[in-house]
Amino acid sequence: MNPSLIAIWQKGFFRAATAGVVYVVADLVVRLLESNLDEIVDALVATLHDLLVVVAIAVVVTVFSPVIARVWAATATFRAAVVKVGAKVPWPWVAFAIGAIYFFLPLAATFEFSLRIQRTGYSFLAYTNVLQSPAFQQTFTYSILVGIAAIVVGLLIVVPAAYFVRLRAPQLRPIIEFVTLLPLIIPPIILVFGYIRLYSSSSILPLTNSDVGTNILLTLAYVALAMPYMYRAVDTGLRTIDVQTLTEAANILGANTATILIRVIFPNIIVAVLSGAFLTLAIVIGEFTVASLLNRPAFGVYMQNVGANRAFEPAALAVISFIITWAAMGMIQLLARFAPKTAARTD
Repeated sequence: MNPSLIAIWQKGFFRAATAGVVYVVADLVVRLLESNLDEIVDALVATLHDLLVVVAIAVVVTVFSPVIARVWAATATFRAAVVKVGAKVPWPWVAFAIGAIYFFLPLAATFEFSLRIQRTGYSFLAYTNVLQSPAFQQTFTYSILVGIAAIVVGLLIVVPAAYFVRLRAPQLRPIIEFVTLLPLIIPPIILVFGYIRLYSSSSILPLTNSDVGTNILLTLAYVALAMPYMYRAVDTGLRTIDVQTLTEAANILGANTATILIRVIFPNIIVAVLSGAFLTLAIVIGEFTVASLLNRPAFGVYMQNVGANRAFEPAALAVISFIITWAAMGMIQLLARFAPKTAARTD
């Protein structure tokens, strides 16, 4: 190590030590102004201890700086060899392997634990118990139906809104993007308590008085929770096509707005729509808070109840949920290969 660098380092350290001493003294003055006699004595003792620590560190650094410089110079060959070896290591693959182990090891342990329901050896009895359970079939079917309803309602809201914002009012895009981000900011428990407050039996629209009304309320809640993902998926799809040119061509051929949306815009963004649909379905399958507080027989509530009363079935349910989620993500990646690659000419 260069001696001049050592001197610069020591000078910088002593400046930092001086600043530390000034801070300790200022802290002492504040304590003296705000304390009684006993507290003043304690403050003096604490300040003396801090000053001794600062002085001791400064002395140690000053004494051992030459030793550190010699050790640094002596290990130059070793450090160069380490750098040369490190340059040959495929660090991206190492990072990928560490991430894969971090993710898949708990999943593998969960899967292995789910097979231990019988003492005689591994068995898929936990999966059999889950899949044959009437409660599993009922709640899973219910969540799938609610998810499909949330997807349909979300598309009816998002596709026209994103289309008109992109075509007629691009200046409103920051506002729309902020509004669609609100479900990520507002916790679901706040959202559902607001729904219960607004649509309880004492309100003008008492949706919670009937199962149908509560199901509608749950569907609308899921539409709101999935809005950030659905809107961005659709908006990304609209960015890949020339909305202005397609709309003008359809208008020349005599198509109205509904026909343009259904027969021109929608087929061109079908991949983006399906991506948003799969994300919505994944959210609905695992959601617990809203369904629980609305007392609906959803799959997320079933998983929580099984986890509170069973040992091996919750692990099997966790693995099944991972499979469903990753199947949805795999479908998104598969559909992304068929997405249009041409960017729109206008923004």
